[in-house]
Amino acid sequence: MNTLIETALSAATVGSLALNAWHHAGWPVALKLLSRGATTSPAPLAGEALPAITVLMPAYNEADHIAAKLYNLARLDYPRELLTVLIACDGCTDRTAEIARAVLAEPHCAGLQGIVVEYKRNRGKVAVLNGAMAMLTTEVVALTDVSAMLPPDALRRAAAHFADPKLGAVGGTYRIDRPGSAGEAKYWQYQLAVKRGEAALGAPLGLHGAFYCLRRAAWRPLPADTINDDFIAPLEIFGRGWRVAYDPAIIAIEVEQADEALDARRRKRIAAGNAQQVARLSWLLNPRFGAVALAFASGKGLRVIAPFLIAMGVLGSVALAPGSALFLTLAAAQLIGLTTAVLGMALGGAAPRLLAVARYILAGHLASAQGVLRYCAGGHRAPWRRALAS
Repeated sequence: MNTLIETALSAATVGSLALNAWHHAGWPVALKLLSRGATTSPAPLAGEALPAITVLMPAYNEADHIAAKLYNLARLDYPRELLTVLIACDGCTDRTAEIARAVLAEPHCAGLQGIVVEYKRNRGKVAVLNGAMAMLTTEVVALTDVSAMLPPDALRRAAAHFADPKLGAVGGTYRIDRPGSAGEAKYWQYQLAVKRGEAALGAPLGLHGAFYCLRRAAWRPLPADTINDDFIAPLEIFGRGWRVAYDPAIIAIEVEQADEALDARRRKRIAAGNAQQVARLSWLLNPRFGAVALAFASGKGLRVIAPFLIAMGVLGSVALAPGSALFLTLAAAQLIGLTTAVLGMALGGAAPRLLAVARYILAGHLASAQGVLRYCAGGHRAPWRRALAS
């Protein structure tokens, strides 16, 4: 191999492996060490200090979950006179609106101010958010998924953060009630640990769409083709000078279980959104944003290119292995990992835990690569569907 080509290939391979190691292991460990002892959960507010809140739920074909969600909201420990629930049905073709109205009329929901708005045409989640936000008058707006159940003190805890006049948005943490696989469970443990670490450093990158609250004055309409609104909206609020917080004491529980096909579609959409975020929020990489810039580059930035870095690392190591003991070792280690994941795929549901986790990681990166390429090809503008089936 030509010396110049070999040198360039060696640099590209080592760089790819190093960036992947930092993204998947180094950055999470650094976050854990840097955030030790940090607290992000103020005590819930007393009644006299509570702001008026509107709970806004965009919905597309949520007939299976809307009743349980409204019962859940009716059990929230928040004064009814300060709470409004708005269900925005985006061109639903099922009985979501009908069921919502029936449940709101039941004794369980007595005193709960519920509004059901029906849009005849499926316009997309962001269009629904933009339209609904323009209708609201309360100081605070809580956005939540229909399939995510909230603890009774969720709104009181969120309201405590808004005692800070500079606070623009706050989100809770996220738990899946029934993970579809051991790999999915591990993935969310990893993501939540990263989120907690970022928040402790004052750099929460996005908030979980299952539940987050924002100050209405901090909101600005989003571009209609926005994919991951729960990431872009909080960070644009941050960019306008507001503080964004993350409270791990508020736990939203996702009750819908995704099979592997639905999970793959969700992850493709998230990956397309990640690519969009890097393009639209590149200003966050400015060093003046400190921890936020570092977190954005180490987390979302590297996540977009991670599948391609992995491919470069494997191919480069294999190509360089014949002339280098180091690259031979690296190639062998990576091929063992890939073989483990492929074996896990072949065994499917019968795979042992280790193989199931390896399978989930590989499937996730494959889905991510497809999502990024889809975004780059302009194939991300279809109307939204339910969160797990998007």
